[in-house]
Amino acid sequence: MTPEEILTADRAHVWHPYAALPPATQPYVVRSAEGVRLTLADGRELVDGMSSWWAAIHGYRHPVLDAAVTDQLGRMSHVMFGGLTHEPASSLPARWSS
Repeated sequence: MTPEEILTADRAHVWHPYAALPPATQPYVVRSAEGVRLTLADGRELVDGMSSWWAAIHGYRHPVLDAAVTDQLGRMSHVMFGGLTHEPASSLPARWSS
């Protein structure tokens, strides 16, 4: 998709929870992310100073996290904790608490 097509689809289908309604500005279209930098569709680079929790701590495309996500997606992408659990959800906290 072109940046314009992305923005058109975004306006039609995506709610950005931390933005005003209606939005005062259109969102930036991000092409890629690595470390603390976001590369926009037009080639500009930004330092992501607002970041989500995990990216603020580890940066984007951290090789250990990417490998873990790739492995996990091969088995299941997500399972709610509503009466369910699974090995990664149990073993990770156990590793950090012992």
